[in-house]
Amino acid sequence: MPLLTGIRVVACENGLAGPLCSRLLADLGADVVKIERPGVGDVTRGWDSVAQGESSGFVWMNRGKRSVALDLKDDSSRPALEALIRASDVFLQNFTPGWAAEHGVDEAAVRALRSDIVYTEISGYGQDGPYADRNAYDLVVQGETGLISITGTPEEPARVGVSICDVGAGSYAAVATAAALARRARTGEGERVSVSLFDTMVDWLGYFPHQWWHRHEVPPRTGMRHPHFCPYGPFPAGDGRLFGFAVLSDEHWRAFALEVVDRPDLHADERFGSNESRVAHREELEPELVRSFGARGAEEWLERLQAARIPCGAVNAIPEVMEHPQLAHNRLIVDVDSPAGPIPTVGNPFLVGGERPGLGAVPGLGEHTAEVLRELGVEPG
Repeated sequence: MPLLTGIRVVACENGLAGPLCSRLLADLGADVVKIERPGVGDVTRGWDSVAQGESSGFVWMNRGKRSVALDLKDDSSRPALEALIRASDVFLQNFTPGWAAEHGVDEAAVRALRSDIVYTEISGYGQDGPYADRNAYDLVVQGETGLISITGTPEEPARVGVSICDVGAGSYAAVATAAALARRARTGEGERVSVSLFDTMVDWLGYFPHQWWHRHEVPPRTGMRHPHFCPYGPFPAGDGRLFGFAVLSDEHWRAFALEVVDRPDLHADERFGSNESRVAHREELEPELVRSFGARGAEEWLERLQAARIPCGAVNAIPEVMEHPQLAHNRLIVDVDSPAGPIPTVGNPFLVGGERPGLGAVPGLGEHTAEVLRELGVEPG
């Protein structure tokens, strides 16, 4: 049985972070009721028509939900919204701070309708503070949190190629919401969960803040190399293809130099005797490796690296990923129903009891309005 069966989530959401949070909860069995503006819906509905006429962004983020069209600015919608909140375990919203109070769905108003509800809010920078009222989008937050400063080449910065801030914040919010539900099951008390894109990505900076605090080091942009390990990253093989590997220990280095590239001279060179030394002498070491790699094709290098038990892999483009043998074995690509018919999508990345939870359909705008209102005993406004 899905883990969150019997849990209802009412989601006043838009874009990516909120919808990803509620999609994860839906994937785990929650009944997610998505509130959308009549005639307009979630902004992602209009991004494109790639998925057989449906928006790729909307399909990605909104499977397994029921769509209810309610105009929260219209007083006639209030009875339906209040009935839905009373019948729900989680209230989720991811609009700019102040939006919830303006629309009568701030925590106090929601908790007055159901005192033990889990109130989950996702924002750009937090619910208060000097940046709280700013609109926050993935690119903006990547810049504000320093992510762009450590991504790209020494010559040019770059953004991470997916909406990593939204995905990170939505994932954190889902975890915290599930934890709050677990606590409520023990205590009977509701909880407030707040997650921001900004805080999430500062957390994802990992060890870089420690480098600043303890050594006042500003990490350089290293392209496809790693600032703390060498050799590391994709390299070109003799057939022109890129292959990637990571030498992460002295044992790796010995096996790499002696067994993979057959360069005992590199292993004996004092400049390359430790990881820190290899990083310091990266400019001398890497050209030697590029020359050695020109002798064989990528597949042969990957075979040799695998034999030496060094982490390695191909550098694939999206078409190759979609044909990846492990992807097929994991049965991660599944069809979901939608207003346009069955659409392939990437399924759950987690297994529960050895199985992937089943996926619900992608809803049409307002498709479930009458159904949900009937369940609540409310006449449409």
